[in-house]
Amino acid sequence: MNHKERALTALNHEEPDRVPIDLGGRNTTLMLNGYEAFKKKHGKEDLPTEIMSKVWQTAFIDEFFLKKYNADFRHVRPKNVVVLGEDVKQEFTEDGCEIFTDQWGVKRKVDGEYATIHEYNMQEPTLEAIENHPWPHAATDFDYSHVKAEAKKLHDEGEYAVVGCMGSPGNLFEQCWCMRGMPEFFMDMMCRKDFAHALLRKVCDHRKENARLFLEEAGEYIDVVQCADDLAMQNGPFMSLAMHREFIKPYQDELFSYIKSMTKAKLYYHSCGAVTGLLDDLVDVGVDILNPVQVSATGMETDQLNKRFGDKLSFWGAIDTFHVLPNGSVEDVRNEVAKRIRDLGPGGGYILGSVHNMQSDISSENVIAMLEAAIEFGQYPLVS
Repeated sequence: MNHKERALTALNHEEPDRVPIDLGGRNTTLMLNGYEAFKKKHGKEDLPTEIMSKVWQTAFIDEFFLKKYNADFRHVRPKNVVVLGEDVKQEFTEDGCEIFTDQWGVKRKVDGEYATIHEYNMQEPTLEAIENHPWPHAATDFDYSHVKAEAKKLHDEGEYAVVGCMGSPGNLFEQCWCMRGMPEFFMDMMCRKDFAHALLRKVCDHRKENARLFLEEAGEYIDVVQCADDLAMQNGPFMSLAMHREFIKPYQDELFSYIKSMTKAKLYYHSCGAVTGLLDDLVDVGVDILNPVQVSATGMETDQLNKRFGDKLSFWGAIDTFHVLPNGSVEDVRNEVAKRIRDLGPGGGYILGSVHNMQSDISSENVIAMLEAAIEFGQYPLVS
């Protein structure tokens, strides 16, 4: 099998020749500092470092490493010109941290390895505030000019499965609280329901427009389309199932149905945390693939997830970035990889990758151990 055949076989819940590997995607790449260390470990400091996401401080992984470590996917995404364009003005705090404004008008501060929110930008919970807000423009905030040619080339060559990252991850709940503040948006959903729905409506419409612009270019050439919205914390969902079904699920259903009307690609959905209680609802709205499978969260035991949902969902990720990759030995990493393959690999439906992007506290040795163990333990028929 080539890389694409392997990936699509697994995503169709059949056993390929080995478990597919993802490296360098929106949620399976290295943070900028970690990538510099990774290049140095390989004596490849001369390779350029290109920022994938300024908000998440992530790097594109060079093709040299993707081939060396047998990555089965290639990722296509538009460039965010609001924060990565040539004319972006830099601003710094007194302590030297960079401040920038994202396309939603939210100020962010690069402090440590993330660009955390520095200033929420929708203070008033009124319909007038929504009407008068300077909303982003999907057509000009992203550069889609290269997307079609890149996706078509990968599709026509047929060597790798093609993943489409639309630029916007399609997050609805997350974008609302990033503008309002999380406590404030929960108060909106409890006490100012008309306002909460109006804000979600506006964000959903923008996400659909972003999806349209991307999928008109690349929809026929991609195999997987990525969406995301963090709906859970370490011990469970952020909200009750009733609140989720009142405020989040209807808009997700609308957005995902729209996406699926424009592409045959499988829908990949990213939510950190303990999302088990929401999985039936996510399947209802068309999710095909769950990422990152945060195994350190409550109720996210991989053997049980596969028993309950393995016929409905594929699982993408699952190699622990909370304990094992940053703190474990090489042997611990190897054991982690073997366990996740053993739990999630039977019958197909598993794509191996890190649980979210790898920060600089993860050694290059452990990244390499993960990728090499994926080849060693991922051969079908699997050893139980």
